[in-house]
Amino acid sequence: MEPTEQPEKQASLGLEEIVHRINRIGLEYVEVKRKSDRLELLKSSYKARAMEKYDDGLRTEAKIKRLAELDEAYLAFLEELAQVRADSEKLKIRYESYRNLFEARRSILSYKKAEMKLL
Repeated sequence: MEPTEQPEKQASLGLEEIVHRINRIGLEYVEVKRKSDRLELLKSSYKARAMEKYDDGLRTEAKIKRLAELDEAYLAFLEELAQVRADSEKLKIRYESYRNLFEARRSILSYKKAEMKLL
């Protein structure tokens, strides 16, 4: 369901409109998922960059690692990654909801069609 959409409006959607929404939301999901996967791959690079920043040759590896994990740029990156993951999950849920709605509507139509044949 669209964020501003009323439940009654969703009940009036036809199969064609549902398919259109499934397609649109599915494409959005793929794009956000791609971004999420890309950021996940870059996670170690961002941490390494933060560690380099604190490596002065005198600090221990453990100290450098702790400082890097508190680095503002690294924390901002982690926040962005978390937000993109959340957006991806929300789109996945919307996609699956519309897909389930489509299947339910299709089942109802099949049932009504079979019922009409019996009359």
